[in-house]
Amino acid sequence: MWRNRLKVIYLPKGKMYKLANGEPVEVVSKYNDRIVVLYNGARLDRPADIIGRVIFPADEQIDKSISDSEQRAMLNTFKNSKSPDHMRRKVIHAGDTVCIKFIESGRKAVYTLSDDPKKVTIHDTYPDEGIIDEKSPLGIAVIGMGTNDIVTFYDREHVIVIQILSFFLKKEGMYQRMKEQKDAEKMLEHQKKKRKAEEKVQRSVSRVRTIRTGDTVCVEFMDTKEKKAFKIVQAWIEVHGGSAAKPYRPMSYDSKTITDANPDEDTISETSPLARAVIGRKRGDISSFTVNGRKTQVRIIAFFDNDAWLQKQKDQSTKT
Repeated sequence: MWRNRLKVIYLPKGKMYKLANGEPVEVVSKYNDRIVVLYNGARLDRPADIIGRVIFPADEQIDKSISDSEQRAMLNTFKNSKSPDHMRRKVIHAGDTVCIKFIESGRKAVYTLSDDPKKVTIHDTYPDEGIIDEKSPLGIAVIGMGTNDIVTFYDREHVIVIQILSFFLKKEGMYQRMKEQKDAEKMLEHQKKKRKAEEKVQRSVSRVRTIRTGDTVCVEFMDTKEKKAFKIVQAWIEVHGGSAAKPYRPMSYDSKTITDANPDEDTISETSPLARAVIGRKRGDISSFTVNGRKTQVRIIAFFDNDAWLQKQKDQSTKT
């Protein structure tokens, strides 16, 4: 357990009192109609009205009007009675979980007080979280104290000052539920971050540019190894109404596809077999199209959203 443990010495926090039998007792805190006293190294939570009947100021005389038998009975009740259940919410007891702040460093920590040595995980130092022996210097120091109390105690020749931020009852399991909820929130946050990262990757993949109308595309014909660049231009449909029974209601329509494409100028219509074969594809893809029953495969070498490659091709053909 606690190696090199010295006897715990408590610094004065309140007025010194004495019991009816003369034993010293210290009142360390008061709240409502209760007091917390330090007696024989233990903290006891007792009714405040025992002052003047069982506990007396150290510098005053003991009330002799109370019979010896009555005083013994009251002393026995003082030493052995347990705090009522509703008072457990007021002060720290063994088995509770305590949140504290070390005044010197400002560091916060959470400890559970245990009477089972096998469950204790903290022995020499004070990490941020763990299970501590209720009879350790820190355990003895916080038992009987309440929220916002400032406690000073000795541990291995060091004076340690802490403030109690909050505490949770063992039987309620509140801290455990809070910890589980916190772990669940962390897991949820981790899943959200993971999902966002996956969506970001997916978006980056989906942003890979593919060929569309208006692009200049360079392809290699797989059968002849000829390389050719061309620009895909837009096409549209022109519709003419036929003989009409009424001026505003044609009975038949005549439509045809119109485009500015001119193969001699290295432009092809977006509705042509070759254009349909490459639109939506990306660099390196191999696609095929059929004209008059003949299947032709092309490999996409590159594509651009300007006419630079097309102009380069024209310049080369002019030189030759």
